[in-house]
Amino acid sequence: MAPLPAPGSMLPFSREEHLARQQRLRRTLKERGLDAMLVFAQESHFWLTGYDTGGFVFFQCAVVTADDRPIVLLTRRPDLIQARQTSTIEDIRIWWDAENANPARDLKGILEELGLAGGRIAVELNTHGLTGWNLWRLQKTLDGFCTLENDDHMIRRMRLVKSPAEIAYVRKAAELLDRSLEVVIATAKPGVMDASLNAAYLKVVLEGGGDMPPNAPLFNSGPRAVYGRGVSLPRVLEPVDQVLVEYPVAYRRYNVKTEWTILLGKASDQQRHMYDAARDTLRRMTEIARPGTTLGEIFDVHADGLDRAGFRAHRYGATGYSVGCTFAPTSMDVPPMIYSGNPTVCEPGMTLFYHVMIGDSDTGYAMGVGHTLLVTDSAPEVLTGLPDALTVII
Repeated sequence: MAPLPAPGSMLPFSREEHLARQQRLRRTLKERGLDAMLVFAQESHFWLTGYDTGGFVFFQCAVVTADDRPIVLLTRRPDLIQARQTSTIEDIRIWWDAENANPARDLKGILEELGLAGGRIAVELNTHGLTGWNLWRLQKTLDGFCTLENDDHMIRRMRLVKSPAEIAYVRKAAELLDRSLEVVIATAKPGVMDASLNAAYLKVVLEGGGDMPPNAPLFNSGPRAVYGRGVSLPRVLEPVDQVLVEYPVAYRRYNVKTEWTILLGKASDQQRHMYDAARDTLRRMTEIARPGTTLGEIFDVHADGLDRAGFRAHRYGATGYSVGCTFAPTSMDVPPMIYSGNPTVCEPGMTLFYHVMIGDSDTGYAMGVGHTLLVTDSAPEVLTGLPDALTVII
């Protein structure tokens, strides 16, 4: 048997890039008068240090001080070897499963050791890696020991503009997505379960070197096509049918997304009107994705396009979001989302997923189009392709 890889030998980025990110975080902590940060989001662990695991569903925290002391990771024993090999972290502490286990107490011991009693410590709050129960335990344990501060999406904001190495991963994910969408469309036909489209997409992605998606895809058919989320129980496609497709593709945890509509049988005039409105709106939204444009302005174009086409009652309150490095249960790297009044300004290096979805509860028809784009110094680069015309399978 081959020896185990050396510690830190399986980093997703160069060690220099990870260390530069860590220094950037430390500078920001100092600027805000903070002594340390408790990092709970798995995508933050990955981006900062390379650490790649699913163990964040339990209590897992990295302590990053504002000074240059080494990062300390508190995790469970099953994650020890992964943490050593996939990250730059060298100081790894273990909390042990037990009936009365309280990892917040173990964390307090680490903070005491680091001399952080009485300090101001930011807590990464907007993450599935910190459940309400664990936050409650953290607050109760550290009450009177230090001052806990809202991190205000600190690392997430840093991750919004991607580095060239990150964009390379996004491009690879986009290549896999384009191939998978072609196979999905070829698979759709009467008598096939809508779940078979899901299987076809996953086969392309996984055999192409991609990851399992961080969230379940949408392959909603028939009357369920108007739903905004996936549902259980496969359904057999009928000779006259509709399938609303929306799914992520991840490569090295970096996601892109697509949205498309597949019709079986003849498309009605109303469905073609819905498609024309959605496709034209997506085109107009894409054209203005340039430096200086706010996400709120992009939403305004979305609202205007659907309102003028008669679909005001059926449009959503947001029309897309940032995509990038995310772990389960979502491929939405938010904030930011694209909604009315959002002041976030487009910058080169941002990757955004735009989608225009109409779920017409009056007619039961659904229509959706969407793609992932890269903001550049000039016109945006569309990373994920769509067919030139509405897909109608007769």
